[in-house]
Amino acid sequence: MDDADRNLARRGHVADEVFDQLAGAIMRGELAPGTALPPERILAERHGVSRIIARQGVHRLAEMGLVRVRQGGATLVLDPHEATDLRVLALFYRFAPRSGAKGAHKRADVSDMIEKQYLQGLSIVEVASRRASSASLQAAREMVERVAATPAELARFGEFEERFWRTLAVAGKNRIFRMEVGWWYEALPERPLARAVAAASPAVRIGFYRELARRLAEQDAPTEYYLATVRPILDAQIGRARTPRRAKRSAR
Repeated sequence: MDDADRNLARRGHVADEVFDQLAGAIMRGELAPGTALPPERILAERHGVSRIIARQGVHRLAEMGLVRVRQGGATLVLDPHEATDLRVLALFYRFAPRSGAKGAHKRADVSDMIEKQYLQGLSIVEVASRRASSASLQAAREMVERVAATPAELARFGEFEERFWRTLAVAGKNRIFRMEVGWWYEALPERPLARAVAAASPAVRIGFYRELARRLAEQDAPTEYYLATVRPILDAQIGRARTPRRAKRSAR
């Protein structure tokens, strides 16, 4: 790589940093819709970059529909929830708070992620129950049983869950679900968990997977079992996030 290539790579990296800081502030609600971004000169000074680099970061935001650039006017922040560019969804996951976040808005973001995750699982179970071969479903069941019987495997429960859902998505032969599962685990290594699930030990959680795998292999209403199991978890999680907390009364 010559000096020109190195300079180009550095410029791209610095522009990414500007974009990340602005995009993160928009996705977290720190820059509300309708807010005017500072002029390029101010952005450049604030981030310690040239105006050209600052402009590149802003233009990336505009390409995704996160800001509206007006010639001769202020650049306005748009509502990220109205964006139609799928790259914004990746930003939502990337910059969203994790489990235990404080504040109603942040709790709602976490709950939305958890709800999407569980309903995605419901779709994968349904597709696998209809399209997967008996051999692939039996292989998934045997994998779960091996993990349940091996303490060392059970201790790496996160790795098992990823392997299980990737296996089930492949068995279901739906390429979109397969790509989405792969993207989910690559994009979000620290996945949020519902409180009831996070409080349960792997020894307890593996019981759900054993029964689900059995029902899939034996065609014994696996979708109904999955939904019946996760619905109370979702009801509790979503209800907790959407219900405003009552102000504590001061002690007298």
